[in-house]
Amino acid sequence: MYPDIATYIEKTGDTQANIARQLTIEQAHLSRIVAGLIVPRPELAFRLASYCKIPLDSFTRVYLTRHQHEAAS
Repeated sequence: MYPDIATYIEKTGDTQANIARQLTIEQAHLSRIVAGLIVPRPELAFRLASYCKIPLDSFTRVYLTRHQHEAAS
């Protein structure tokens, strides 16, 4: 299991484009999720978590961490 999507991509060599293709979503949408700009809706979160072997709560952790850093700046 990986802690988040970014780590999954780094450790496995999978790409955002491939993940998006496999899950039939736009790569740009996945990019915003990976960057912590948005949290996916529950159905997509479940699919991503299953495919990437990551905890379901990783999406909110990444999002909150990003936004807490932005608020502190």
